[in-house]
Amino acid sequence: MVTTEVKIPLRPVPLVRRTPVAILLFPAATMALLGLWDLGRRGIWSDEAATWSAARRTPSELWQLLSSIDAIHGLYYLLMHGLLSLRPDAFMLRLPSVIGMVLAAALVAAIGARLAGARVGLVAGMLFSVLPLVSLYAQEGRSHALVVGGATAATYFLVRALETGEGRWWRWYAVATALTVLLHAFALLLPAAHAVTLLLSRSSARQWRCWSLSAAFAVVAVTPVAWMASGQKEDALAWIPEPGWEAVTRLVRSFAGPSGWIACLVLLLAAAALVAPRRPTLDRPPVSVVTVALPLLVVPPALLIAVSQIDPVYDQRYVLYALPGLCLLAASGLDRLTGLVLFRGAMPLAMPAAAALMVSLVLGGQLGAHHHVRAGESRLDDLLPMAEMVRQEAKPGDAVLFLASPRRKVAVAYPEKFAGLRDVALAKSAAASGTLYGTELPPRELKEALSKAQRVWLLDREDSDQRRVFRSAGERAKQEVLSDRFHREGVERLHGGSVHLYVHN
Repeated sequence: MVTTEVKIPLRPVPLVRRTPVAILLFPAATMALLGLWDLGRRGIWSDEAATWSAARRTPSELWQLLSSIDAIHGLYYLLMHGLLSLRPDAFMLRLPSVIGMVLAAALVAAIGARLAGARVGLVAGMLFSVLPLVSLYAQEGRSHALVVGGATAATYFLVRALETGEGRWWRWYAVATALTVLLHAFALLLPAAHAVTLLLSRSSARQWRCWSLSAAFAVVAVTPVAWMASGQKEDALAWIPEPGWEAVTRLVRSFAGPSGWIACLVLLLAAAALVAPRRPTLDRPPVSVVTVALPLLVVPPALLIAVSQIDPVYDQRYVLYALPGLCLLAASGLDRLTGLVLFRGAMPLAMPAAAALMVSLVLGGQLGAHHHVRAGESRLDDLLPMAEMVRQEAKPGDAVLFLASPRRKVAVAYPEKFAGLRDVALAKSAAASGTLYGTELPPRELKEALSKAQRVWLLDREDSDQRRVFRSAGERAKQEVLSDRFHREGVERLHGGSVHLYVHN
């Protein structure tokens, strides 16, 4: 009699699954369609004007700018410099953000598929792609969408590294994390979320060592940028208030969706994933949807809000990369609830039907929010209406004046609309001064130059009030000359600002 000795491995060996291509393509295609929908129709708004101003400079001018402000966006501005040199318009300004969100949608699906199966992956990716908040930042010419894409890529590489233990995935994780942190330094909270994943997954000493080396690589990569940006905080983040409980509730509403009943549905499904999580089996490693998604969703916002109680730096956009965590939890919760309610034989049809219903409800129930994202009213300070009015009404030789210096971003975003007009307060252009919007004349010279003008177009914020008190001597000088030597002939209040015509007495 021949006996065969069977050796049982001491540790469960995870089953390596291949993710069906369709699971990635459906969310990516949906995100691409929503992202490209009316991408270039809306005018450039305030924050995008900063990207426009920085990215259309020579490399030496860009370095001069980063030495004084916005060093934290240096890599992003360099990328945009190359793209806008090919096609300088609003479409190209926003296209990288669409690409970032398309990448994120595909990778959210890939993460879900590897951790909980193809059904969960497809639902998570589709849910992510149809959220209005995702569309909002996919159509904004800033770095936030690219950070989401990079953070999701890093999370995917972490999952693969924990599944297989292969060094190549740790190397990819280190590179993705470093690039993401270079796009925005607050993404450095991402490795902290991943550390909690390792803790919950009871990772080995080798895995902790690989994570530590990867996190250290990201810290080293961002250190020069952080050092440059540390002296620029007052200029870049002075506007941020200390976050309270209202900031937490606003973040939850934004992530889950602006529609109340849809937000409740998403949150209930996410809670279901926590109440009835999947248990590790012989073909499923200890890393799971909950151990990956929950830290990703909670840790970065919690840490940034906590730090902001001492030094306010929190803004919802800076932790946008936590959103995939909610989508993964909601998809897992839907899968778990469907499995609990129905018998096993009905699952192949019931889960796709439930998933299609949920995604349709989220998209259909928030079509109004998607339309709003693509309208000029979705941004508080759309600059195009003011620029168009000046182009249509101003005469060659008229002077233009910006009551607050950042309002000059209108002329920076649309210089062709101000052709033939004299920026009466401008001392040095944005590029020549190494600033985003240029520098202005000293108060005495400003008064003299303004007094010689015959017609002045004044651009101000929407709630313009000439009686308000400015701290800046230059702004007070503008008010003084306008009230003493000019009379206002008309004012037009537009979305994003107001345009006033002053005529010399």
